[in-house]
Amino acid sequence: MPEATTYLWFGSMISAVGIGLVMLHIRSHRQHRADGDLNASDLRFYEQQYSRRMQTSALLITLGALIGLCGYLKVFEDSPVFATCYVIGLLLLALWLILLALSDAVATRVYSSRLDRRNRDMQKSLQDALAEVRKAHGLDSN
Repeated sequence: MPEATTYLWFGSMISAVGIGLVMLHIRSHRQHRADGDLNASDLRFYEQQYSRRMQTSALLITLGALIGLCGYLKVFEDSPVFATCYVIGLLLLALWLILLALSDAVATRVYSSRLDRRNRDMQKSLQDALAEVRKAHGLDSN
């Protein structure tokens, strides 16, 4: 397989993953917007999550396209300085992509922790209310 085709194949695979993620994020975003049970805080989180994930997916598509071009740019053979700068640019783009993905993971973790805390508080208040009802009706197991 010629080198140019390898770059194109690899870049196309990366871009295809990015396109698949875009479609997945759009579908998920539509489901969240249609969910009437979400409060304003949850909707705001999902809107921000959608924005972060679309940026990451678009950057993945761009990175794949730029990798695919590597084998077809004549300037790579003519200018080692350009080739070096191009590859450094690709690496910086990949690093930025990783940082965006990590920031999304952290934001999702914080949101999940907040939901978990809210659910534990709700469970405790329900258990307290149940204990009060049992006590009022003489069903106390103590």
